[in-house]
This record gives sequence, C-alpha cells and structure tokens, in this order.
Amino acid sequence: VPDPEWKKATERGAWQPGDTANFAIGQGFLDVTPMQMATFMASFARGQTRTKPTLIHQADRQPQRTEAIGLTAAQYEVIVRGMEQCTLTGTAKILTTLSMLRIPGLRIAGKTGTAQKQTAAGTINFAWFICFAPVENPQIAIAVMIEGDTPGEETGGGRYAVPVAQAMLKTWWQKQQGTPAVLPAPIRTTQR
Repeated sequence: VPDPEWKKATERGAWQPGDTANFAIGQGFLDVTPMQMATFMASFARGQTRTKPTLIHQADRQPQRTEAIGLTAAQYEVIVRGMEQCTLTGTAKILTTLSMLRIPGLRIAGKTGTAQKQTAAGTINFAWFICFAPVENPQIAIAVMIEGDTPGEETGGGRYAVPVAQAMLKTWWQKQQGTPAVLPAPIRTTQR
C-alpha cells in the first residue's frame, strides 16, 4: 500500500495532498489484482480482515475466521447500505433497472470503478465491479475487471463489468434456488 515512505523509497518524490486524494478514491499508486479485490470483498462481507482464496470447493472445509475489521456494527451497516444503493440507484443500477439483468430475491452490495493507465498511445481505462451477495447473509464475492483496448475509449465499470458479474451472480443464485441457469442474450452497446 503506497504511503509517504514508499513514495520516497521508490524515488517518486515527496508525498503530496493530491496523492492522498488519489489513494482515497482508488487511483494513484495503488495496484491491485482482481483476485486481491475479490478476497477483499469476501473479507469485508464477513467483517474480517483476511480471506485465503481457494480454487477447489471443499464442502467440509471449516469457515475462515480472521480478526474483525474494526468497524462498529453501525459503521459497517452504513457502508453496506451505500454499496447496496450502488446497485439500486447508483452506477451499478442496471442490475435492478434492466429487467433482463434483474435477479429477483437477491440483494447485492457492490462498487463500480474505472481505473486508468497511461500509455504512449493515450489513457487506457479498466472497468471494475466488486460485489457480494446476499446482503443479509453474504455467500459469494466477485471482482470483475475488464481492460479497455482503445486509448481514450470510455470503459466504465457500471456499463462493462456489471453485466459480467450479473451473469455469475445469476448462475450462482439459480443454483442456490435449485433452478437451471438461463442467461440473458449479450447486451449490445453502441459507441457514442
């Protein structure tokens, strides 16, 4: 995690107030992988600090337990409520406003994002969406990251990453409900 000492040690100069602002919104010097964000989301959903990812499901495996994240119940609830609002009225609202993407009975908490990388050809955008569900009893955490391929092209998390996460959530939810998964046809988008 970048901090003033890290910036100085990597010969990038002194820490500036703008570095703090960039870091607060997930920009700047922070680099994460989709796996790190998925494990972060799983940890947060459990109210704990660490998740050890596994690739093979073991039904008899003991649940993970790590130290609490240090938020009060009220603080945690405010964050979760805000994340759920992201899927109801915010940047991930296509989960509930597009009937073909709606998953009846599943409450989802999520956060979209758009990260950027400067290249010689221009800025490349990365569309992000992280989420967990169900809100009332978290069982699944997902991170989707889609790298844009055209400098300057708008590649936002709500438009590109959310439908991918929705397909995974819908398949998982239908399996939980004992119904066969039926995915919607791909969403066609047009360039502006």
